[in-house]
Amino acid sequence: MTTNQVLTQDQVNQYHHLGFVVVQGLLADTLLKGAQDNMTADHPSAERYFADPDEFPLYSRTQFSLKRFPFNALEVNRLLIAESILAAAKQLLGSQDIRLNKGEFWAKYAGAIDYDQAFHRDFGNHTLLVPRQDQHYKELSIFIYLSDVDEQSGPTAVLPRSLTDSIAFGETRLPDNLSFKAGDEECLAIGPAGSVLFYSYDVFHRGTQLTGVGKARMAVLGDYRCSEATWISRQGWPEAGLQQAMIEFLVSATPQQRALFDIPLPGHPYWNEQTLNDMGIRYKAMDLEPYRERLESTEAVFMGSVED
Repeated sequence: MTTNQVLTQDQVNQYHHLGFVVVQGLLADTLLKGAQDNMTADHPSAERYFADPDEFPLYSRTQFSLKRFPFNALEVNRLLIAESILAAAKQLLGSQDIRLNKGEFWAKYAGAIDYDQAFHRDFGNHTLLVPRQDQHYKELSIFIYLSDVDEQSGPTAVLPRSLTDSIAFGETRLPDNLSFKAGDEECLAIGPAGSVLFYSYDVFHRGTQLTGVGKARMAVLGDYRCSEATWISRQGWPEAGLQQAMIEFLVSATPQQRALFDIPLPGHPYWNEQTLNDMGIRYKAMDLEPYRERLESTEAVFMGSVED
């Protein structure tokens, strides 16, 4: 089965050779607007925040003022399972069978706190292993911009991997003895609302300061991996299993979208009359018919393997 080619070959090449790419026009306008209209369920709008910053002390206590998936608005949750986003992730990971590792909704407001970061690779708290230099079994991270991100809006700064791949892949921070000045070589990931930054977890990058007066940056973050790279993990989905937002999200999702969260697809031997009946109790509004349609053939194959 061939991945839907939503990215151009030049975009794919940039991702693999430089370690990142910013893509515009991936999200449908209706999907983007739905998320923008509902993002205040988790974070205040720029207008409301700057009207009275003291009303929102969280944003002056930590730069990591983010909400973890599931978010309070279904319209924002759906960004991470959008068909175009998943097609791009499959294309860049080179796999049709992928998983969602993490979802975060991050809001930053100019003047709230110091947002500058040191350059780092993300894998240090995403896996207990190290990345392969040949880029197999990698993790793909994305930033979906819900607001315009220009040079004054705290864009992520990225170092091209052509400069840094000689640095041992056990290192998560830049060494002192660089042959270049990182500040001179960094690329700012800017773009209008709806743009998506794709980058690899072994690429050096950093958060930057919001320097524009009244600027705010709203972004939904996601991490994806191929299904067999089970050693890469950032967020455990069962811990959100009792949250109403997660229940509503799973009920609204398709079987293919649920598979991103390790819920077996129709036809998997996990499914039988008992598990389907009890799933109907746990998720009362979930359409389980696609699983039932595959049940009879699945049980026959499974029983045959037991008898053998």
